[in-house]
Amino acid sequence: THSNIYRLDTDHTMEEGGGEYGRPRRGDPDTISYLRGLPLDEVTAAKEVRTYISAYRSEDGGAAEENEPAEFPESLSATHAALSSIYHEIASLACEEDSCQQIETLIRISCRFSMAAKRIVLSSLSGYWVFLSTHRFGSHVAQTALRCAVAECEENLDAFGDGKSEGGEVVEDSYGSLMQNEDGSGGSIPHSLSRILLDAIEELKQYASDLSVHVCGTHVLRSSVCILSGVEFVEAFPKPGSNNQGDGQWDSGVLAATRRGKLKDKKKKKKKGRPQPVEESGAKSPQEVTVMRKMKVVSDFKSEVFRNKSDAMLEELVGIITLSKNDTHGEVQPPGEVQQHTCHASAGPLLVQLVRILSYLDLHSKPAQKKSGAKKIVPDRRLGIQEEEPRYSVGSQAETLVNRLLCWDPNVCRDGDDEDERAKQPYASDIIYGLSGEPRGSILLEAILRCSPDSFHDELCRVGAFYDDTTLREYIEHGVSNFVVQVLFATSRSREQTAKLVKPLVGIVEDGSLLRPNSRCADEGAQEESRAPTKNTRRIGVIWRASEMCANVGSAQDQEQLLHAIMRGFSAATGRSEEGDTELSDGKKKRKRSKAKGLPACECIPLLLGLKPGSYDASCRLTLDAAGARVMHHIFQFKERLREEWVESFFDIYTCEDLVGIANDGLGSRCILDGLLEGPSRAKSSRLLLAKISDRLAFLAAERVGHHVVIKMFRSLPTFEDKAAVSATLSQSLNRLGSNSMGRSVMTSLAVKEYLEGENPWKEALARQRGKEDWLEDITGEKQSNEGEDDEQDGSEMAKGRHKKDKKKKKKRRQD
Repeated sequence: THSNIYRLDTDHTMEEGGGEYGRPRRGDPDTISYLRGLPLDEVTAAKEVRTYISAYRSEDGGAAEENEPAEFPESLSATHAALSSIYHEIASLACEEDSCQQIETLIRISCRFSMAAKRIVLSSLSGYWVFLSTHRFGSHVAQTALRCAVAECEENLDAFGDGKSEGGEVVEDSYGSLMQNEDGSGGSIPHSLSRILLDAIEELKQYASDLSVHVCGTHVLRSSVCILSGVEFVEAFPKPGSNNQGDGQWDSGVLAATRRGKLKDKKKKKKKGRPQPVEESGAKSPQEVTVMRKMKVVSDFKSEVFRNKSDAMLEELVGIITLSKNDTHGEVQPPGEVQQHTCHASAGPLLVQLVRILSYLDLHSKPAQKKSGAKKIVPDRRLGIQEEEPRYSVGSQAETLVNRLLCWDPNVCRDGDDEDERAKQPYASDIIYGLSGEPRGSILLEAILRCSPDSFHDELCRVGAFYDDTTLREYIEHGVSNFVVQVLFATSRSREQTAKLVKPLVGIVEDGSLLRPNSRCADEGAQEESRAPTKNTRRIGVIWRASEMCANVGSAQDQEQLLHAIMRGFSAATGRSEEGDTELSDGKKKRKRSKAKGLPACECIPLLLGLKPGSYDASCRLTLDAAGARVMHHIFQFKERLREEWVESFFDIYTCEDLVGIANDGLGSRCILDGLLEGPSRAKSSRLLLAKISDRLAFLAAERVGHHVVIKMFRSLPTFEDKAAVSATLSQSLNRLGSNSMGRSVMTSLAVKEYLEGENPWKEALARQRGKEDWLEDITGEKQSNEGEDDEQDGSEMAKGRHKKDKKKKKKRRQD
């Protein structure tokens, strides 16, 4: 069974602010009172600076006799004065609860508009970095100081304007006695910012092995690793403007996330309510999805000299964190302390970050190579599609780290079956098995699956026994390792690998254990014994990722096997099957479906979506199963003979109100209707949808989400007659459409007003819009296939072409 087999045996002995590190003296109460009395506000300071800059850059530079000269911002002058007066006490004040927040505000304001302040802040903490890193409040100040010191200034007022700037004079008055000049004369603070930064990280490096398992120290180490690598982590699906990389990055970009250590009110006991799903409540998921971006740094950190020093220091830091100093080269070490760290609450996320960063650096250290025939992955929050992670290459530092974490022998060549392969890797098999069942270790294994090259990805599946049906079932049924299986499916690299994964998965899905509801069966036709509570093994997420894998890199045979397995699985899960002959609309009788074929699509769809036909109430918010809706999206991308029944059944079973509710729901419209209107069956789907919701077009066209569906449906209609019918219907509701921006957008996209002028003006307006869309598609390189084009026909034609070539080759061989 899965268990934390690499859990640390003893708790870490480092206490908060351990005594063996340089500890600053307690903060002076008078200084703390002075800081708390300062009217510091970063937003106000930023406004003052921008007003000063705009006034200075106005006509005549703001220096003409008839104009008053621009005054230097008072907030910034007060910040520099306060920072210089407490320079020798900053480390002490950073560890006090009442002053740490004010220290962070001082650092952010000063470093945002002054290069000299960056040197002051870093040097003031010299000698105390390790203690601050292990302190509850000091660790937040240390992270803020490191990140703000390397970030580009929004505007460097030290050298602003022509000649000797006013900002330079303020800095000289505040810090002149502290800083060294370029020739080495003057104060004690070095002139080189990069040298001060490397000295600070060197101070942390000596205790990196202890800091990596400290709850506070690991965060400071992560910031140091990001700075040395020049890479930062940002949200994969940010809110508009939150990851803005322009001039406002200090307000709403990545740097805005460095506001840490804020005082919190005392927690009050609250009644625990029933947790809502992430898709429904809008809350953040426990593990936020992040992507890597190049960090914007000041010019001092862009030089080749600094990059060489930082690369060498990063390599040393990785060696210390992974305890690889005493390793014997060429020999695989048995599991030890490093494997314990992979499951540690603090060290585990740090190792995940190292794997991802080293993969990023390895990819960007080589010339870009365009993958031929590779399908571009477009990230989508609603569909749960993440941006593709950078993959490391063979022989890179990232590969060395992964081999050490998994106790993997890279010299083993596979020349036997899977059992022989696991015997040749005596430790890796158990480590993969153990990591997959541990909450933190599983995240590391997921990162390795995303970042590994194709060859290693396949070997990891063999050694981890993911191709074995018994072991795969155990992985899927486990509460943690099933997420590793989902990532494995989402990162499948080839059709051959997909076929190997689908083969054992089919039998697991068919028995219905993954599709059985977690609660008591609520279906009226279910038998009494099926109403008993069952084990919580519902794994719709696994089905979702499997359908995504088959739609992207699977063959028609893989898609068919999975689809039939889902239908048989629902039959087994519900204990129902279609019996007897059913009479169709044309009077013919449909032959009964055998139990081996499972439930028909019309019964599987409500079970996947969690929405019974005719049950939608306009007064309540629509509730859909997020994973089930994504399964439907990918099924709609299958081959035509496989998806046809599902497409027709979807429109047959749901009423007009149901479809309107789905069109007005963010999840439903993106996963279900967009899968139909933007997929290979869009011509047929648009007609079926129009026939169902023609009476509610005016309502949907004025809705925030629904108007997108109306526009996409219009563009997917195959003939001008169908499009004219939509424009004619909407032309009768011009007042309603003109009442909000959504309706006006529909009027423009569908040329509703031009339709009233006549057929020719209407067609000319649509032609102009189509020309603009073609122009954008040419720029972005994202061009859809022709409407009604059957992807299966293309595949059959290619197969025929290959068959002809094979015949020609055989003839030549016979002639020879």
